[in-house]
Amino acid sequence: MKPVLSIHPLLAEGAEASRPARLHSFPAFSFSFLTEGEMRVCVEGKDFHLGPGQFLLVPENQALALRLLKGCRGFTGTFSLSELKDASYPVLRTREPLLQSFWFDDAVFLAALLRHMQVASADKGFLRSGLDLILGQLRPGGKMAAIPEKFLQMVFEEGHATLSVSDYARQLQVTPNYLNKTVKAHTRRTAIDWIELARLNLAKKLLKDPQVPIADVARLSGVEDPSYFSRFFRKKTGLTPSQYRSAGD
Repeated sequence: MKPVLSIHPLLAEGAEASRPARLHSFPAFSFSFLTEGEMRVCVEGKDFHLGPGQFLLVPENQALALRLLKGCRGFTGTFSLSELKDASYPVLRTREPLLQSFWFDDAVFLAALLRHMQVASADKGFLRSGLDLILGQLRPGGKMAAIPEKFLQMVFEEGHATLSVSDYARQLQVTPNYLNKTVKAHTRRTAIDWIELARLNLAKKLLKDPQVPIADVARLSGVEDPSYFSRFFRKKTGLTPSQYRSAGD
């Protein structure tokens, strides 16, 4: 295959995919960086959750699919090793995807660099220099800590109702306070933020089936009180569950 070196803006204003896109395998490295919103990337059947300031590098020849969760803005790109100025970076020798967080000034700098790279995408020399700078900032083993990663896998596990922070903490054998702190430190969102997002996504999926009573949608989403579920859903979407179901008909 012809060597590739490209970068594209990622813009999905308010988009929310009901299911992952089809898995595709690329004979090149790929990357994603978010400046706003939330996104899930499935790599070889494993989910990686990105928030603002997080960069995901996926090795070549691995099947992946993007799932946009909420108003995503950022950048995606692909590159072949043969297109790089320097292909000796340690991060390029690992076969595991790398998820690394950039906070504050580092995130602002990276976003500005990627923006300039996207605008000047026809200038391959500039793209190579930009990638050289980015790859030098990535560290093998800098992926998300085990507890937050396992928590997110559990929260977004297909077909399972979401639980409470205390329930997840018990399963992970940590205190609820520790779970909240470590999840927020690595994702910039609290554990309850992620639980509510997963609950909302599942509820929307269930509401698409008119044969499922709304009380059952609430229960299957992890909320026993239908009245509370209705208030929660309206707060998050601006619509009651019934209105959302009707709008989708």
